[in-house]
Amino acid sequence: MKVTIRCYARFRDAFGEEQEIDLPPGSTVRDAVITLAKTGPDAELLVDDAQNIRSYVMIMYHDERISPIDAGLITLADGDLIILFPPVSGG
Repeated sequence: MKVTIRCYARFRDAFGEEQEIDLPPGSTVRDAVITLAKTGPDAELLVDDAQNIRSYVMIMYHDERISPIDAGLITLADGDLIILFPPVSGG
């Protein structure tokens, strides 16, 4: 199945604005983020050494924000879109 991941700000710089990735059926949002992390040299921005999504990663799926902890519980379907935002900073 094919899933699209759209990245913003620092994540866009590291992984590109939008990537379509191939995943096996039954894959989760967590699987998709880990797969994306492996495509760039800055994987540590998205996942830690244990392949857990970093707590600061903001994930949008079906127009709802989901926590990185819950990302492994959400099964994807072909054509789904995941949006990733880094933490907001500035002043």
